[in-house]
Amino acid sequence: MRWIWALSVLLILLAGCGRDEPPPTPKKEKEPPAADEKSQLPAQLVLKNGYIYTVDQDKRIAQAMAVHEGRIVYVGGDSGADAYVGPDTRVEDLAGRLVLPGFVDAHMHVRGLGNMVDLYGGRSIRDYQDAVAEFIRANPDRQVIVGKGWDNTVFAEQPPHKDQLDQVNDLIPIVLFSSDHHSIWTNSEALAAAGINSDTPEPEGGVIETDENGIAIGVLREQSAMALVEKIIPPKTEEDYRAEIREVLEQVTRWGITTLHDARIKPDIEAPKLAAYQKMAALNDLTARVRASFEIGAETTPPQIEELKTISLKYQDDDFRIYSVKMFADGVVEGQTAFLKEPYLHRPDYRGKPLFSQEKINQLAKAANARGMQVQVHAIGDAATKMALDAFAHSRDINGPADQRNGIAHLQVVDTGDLDLFEQTKTIAIVQPFWFVKERYYRDLELPYLGPERAGREFPMKSLFERGITVASSSDFPVEKPNSPLVGIQIGITRRALDAPADDPERVLGADQRVTLEQMVESFTINGAFANRLENDTGSLEVGKWADFIVLDKNLFQIPVEEIHRAKVLRTYYKGKPVYDADTEMGAEAGR
Repeated sequence: MRWIWALSVLLILLAGCGRDEPPPTPKKEKEPPAADEKSQLPAQLVLKNGYIYTVDQDKRIAQAMAVHEGRIVYVGGDSGADAYVGPDTRVEDLAGRLVLPGFVDAHMHVRGLGNMVDLYGGRSIRDYQDAVAEFIRANPDRQVIVGKGWDNTVFAEQPPHKDQLDQVNDLIPIVLFSSDHHSIWTNSEALAAAGINSDTPEPEGGVIETDENGIAIGVLREQSAMALVEKIIPPKTEEDYRAEIREVLEQVTRWGITTLHDARIKPDIEAPKLAAYQKMAALNDLTARVRASFEIGAETTPPQIEELKTISLKYQDDDFRIYSVKMFADGVVEGQTAFLKEPYLHRPDYRGKPLFSQEKINQLAKAANARGMQVQVHAIGDAATKMALDAFAHSRDINGPADQRNGIAHLQVVDTGDLDLFEQTKTIAIVQPFWFVKERYYRDLELPYLGPERAGREFPMKSLFERGITVASSSDFPVEKPNSPLVGIQIGITRRALDAPADDPERVLGADQRVTLEQMVESFTINGAFANRLENDTGSLEVGKWADFIVLDKNLFQIPVEEIHRAKVLRTYYKGKPVYDADTEMGAEAGR
C-alpha cells in the first residue's frame, strides 16, 4: 500500500525538506488601486500608439494602457493615457505594434532536461544510441543514465528493445522516457536493478512488454509499470528542481507565456519540488504564474484527498498555487493504451484498458470536488472521455452544481454524442492544437491503429466552441517542445503542419474543425485563465487586472494566417515587469 505517501509528504514539508530555516512566508500581494484613485496615479509604465487587443468581453481594441504597481490602471485611447504620465513614468511608443494578454498554457509539465540525455529530435535508433553513448562518455561517474524524448514513430514497426541499449552499455542502468512520457525504454541492467523478470506481474493499468517467450524486452508503458523502474532513479533535490523550474520558465517567457498549469506533481516523491516553488514564489523568483495539480491514482482514497487539500493550503501565493488533482483515465494511442469505445483496427479484440474503474473515478472526483479541489483528467480515447464525464456528472449529482471547473485534457478521439454531457457538466476542454496535423504520428501510428474514420476526426475544436464549451489551449510541454502558442494558434486555424501547402487538402486534419484567430487567442488567454480560476486577475487587458502582456513584432490580425508562427514576441511582461526582451535576449538562454 502507498498509504504513507501523503504522510511522508507532510513530514518532509514540516521538516522544511532538510533545511534549518522555516518555510518562507507567502508575500503579500498589492491590491489594485481604488477606482477613485486611478486617475490621480502617475503610472510607472504607459504604452501608447498601439494595437492593444484586450480580449475583454467586447473584444475592444485600445491604443494605450497604463500600469502601476503591476496592475493595469487604464486601457483606452492615447489622449486619456496622458493623465497617468508623471515625471518618473516610462512612456513607450508601440509604433502600432500588437499587444496581447500574456498567454496561458493550461496544461504542461515543468520538467527541464537538466543533466540527462536529450533525445528530442532523434530520428533513428542509431541517433538514440549515439546520444546515450556520448552522455556516458561525458558523465563517467553516473550510476544511472536517464534520458527523455525518444519518438514513438521511430518504433512504428517494432517496439524498442533492451538489446539496442545493451549494445551501448550493459553495465549501467539506462532509463529513457518517451517524448509523451507514457513509456520507458531500458537496458537489461535497469530491468535487473528494478527486479523485473519473466515472473513479474503486470501492475494494474500498466504494460510490461515481453517477447514470445514471456521475457521482458525493456519497454514499460503507463505510470504503474513505469514506476517499477523509476524507483532506481536517484531522487532530485530542491536545488535540482529550482534549476529545472528556471530552465523551463526561461523558455516559456520567450514564447509569451505568463501563466501555466504544471499538470502533474507527485505528492509522494516531489515534496522538494513543492518546496522549490514555495521558496521561489516567496522570493519573487518566478517569472510566470504557476498553478498545479497533484497526481492521484487508482490506489488513492478519499482520506488521502483530504490530506492533499491540507497540503495545498500551504501553497497559496499568487505566483504559485496548487488546488487541483490530476488523474490518468487511459494512456495513449501510440502505446495502444488509449481506452476506446470500439476496438483498435489492428487488434479487433482489444479496446485498451482504463486506468480506473468507473466506481473509483466517480469516488475520487466526488471527494475532490467536495473539498473544493478541481479535477483534471487525462483522456485520449473516447471511452476514457466518457468515463471522466460520467464521473463529473456523478460529482455534480452528489455535491450539487457548484463552480467545479473540472477539465479533460487531450481529447484525441471524442464521440460527438458525448458533447451534451460536456455541456451539462460544464467540463472544460483542455486541448493541444499543436497536434491537429496529418504528419508522422498520424500516418505511422494513428491511421493504422484507429482507421481512417476515427483518425480523420481526431481532436475536435470547432464543435466544442459551437456548444459553448470553454476551450483552453495548451502544449503538454515537453511533449511539444518548443511550445510557442503562436504555432498552436496557426495550426488551430489551418489544421495542417506549418510546412504543409495550403492547396493540399490531404494534409489537413478535419477541415470542418477549423476555428478563427479570435477563438484561438481566446483559448490561449482568457479561457486558460478561467480554467485556472484566474479570469478576474489575468487573461485579458482590463483595469484592475495584473499587467501580464506581450508585445509582438507583427499584427496577427493583419498578416496571412500562414505567417502567424513567424511573428516574434518582442517583450513579455509579467505583473508589469519585463521578463523577456528579444533585444537583450533576457530570459531566453534556455530557449535556444
